[in-house]
Amino acid sequence: MSAFLSHTLFSVQCDSQQDQGFMEFTQQALQDLIEVGLVTEKQLLPADNGDEGMLLEVTRLGQASFKGPIDIKYSNQLYQDLCKAQEALVVENSLHMLYLVTPYDMVGSVRPNWMIYFRQLSQLKPIELKAAAIIGVPEGYIARKASGQRARKASVEEVVVSRFYLTLMIYSLMKQHSIWDVSEKFEVPRGFLQNLLSSAASFCACVMHFCEALEEMWPLRVLLESLVKSLSFCVTSELIPLMEVPGVKQGRARQLYKAGYKTLQDLAHAETETLVQNIQHMPRKVAYQIIAAAKVLISEKAESLLEEAEDLVAMPTDGVAGSVAVEADAMSMDGWSQDSQNLRWSQVSLKETPSQ
Repeated sequence: MSAFLSHTLFSVQCDSQQDQGFMEFTQQALQDLIEVGLVTEKQLLPADNGDEGMLLEVTRLGQASFKGPIDIKYSNQLYQDLCKAQEALVVENSLHMLYLVTPYDMVGSVRPNWMIYFRQLSQLKPIELKAAAIIGVPEGYIARKASGQRARKASVEEVVVSRFYLTLMIYSLMKQHSIWDVSEKFEVPRGFLQNLLSSAASFCACVMHFCEALEEMWPLRVLLESLVKSLSFCVTSELIPLMEVPGVKQGRARQLYKAGYKTLQDLAHAETETLVQNIQHMPRKVAYQIIAAAKVLISEKAESLLEEAEDLVAMPTDGVAGSVAVEADAMSMDGWSQDSQNLRWSQVSLKETPSQ
């Protein structure tokens, strides 16, 4: 380890500045990694000369933290929160998932206003209150804090309560409330909310990569994939396909959705004049560009799917004739119409063309 570190840029810089604390700093950093469980130290069998060596090995948690990347200060806490969520996760709404991706490093940046906290908590639905209780934020605790009474701290973690306060801000933004309304509701600057939302989107992507490195976290990884897009666009899931079109922002996506253009296919098959008539303040040039961009996106996705399909159904050319004969017998027995058979033969011939 010492021989390897002596060739790093950090070692060269310490030598040039005559800093003698290089090895002490390295040993302390390594000890910190071992204490938080990201690296393990194993003793090797004695060598021929009698010397005993130590083997340093990165743990699964360490690999996940590196892949995230997740700050080592929060990697253990994140893993515990994810494990707890898998035991009882409320998926009827996004509140519980949003709590899991609320950045840890922003918890201390705002102090909860208990009256606002209690007011917002009182407006939640029963299933949302259940998610809050599972997370560790009981309504009674917030009520006592809002009324000025002394609250028992034994069963409630202040960090969890403060973090969930930030989650409620993100949840309000995700429910299509304007940033001005949320700023006024929670009495925080708009700039803070924008920074919070941006940090949550970035941290959500990191948590998704963190879960990818841990096999037991595969259910959360699937849920986080869609949440990353929702946080990035800050819109509901049905608007995300429309916002993939270049030039279509949140307001325009809502207009298109209300007008009946709910998918990329709807946009690609639209007529320029019809789009101009159905959407207010839509210039003809912009309508043409949106339709063209939607067609390009569909074409790219179709090509990607065709490539995947070709990889899945790839087979040796000498088996094509036998498979065609078997398929002909099967179609005859199933009573396929002549038109359906002709269509199927055209598809088979198209598959044969590249190999020939």
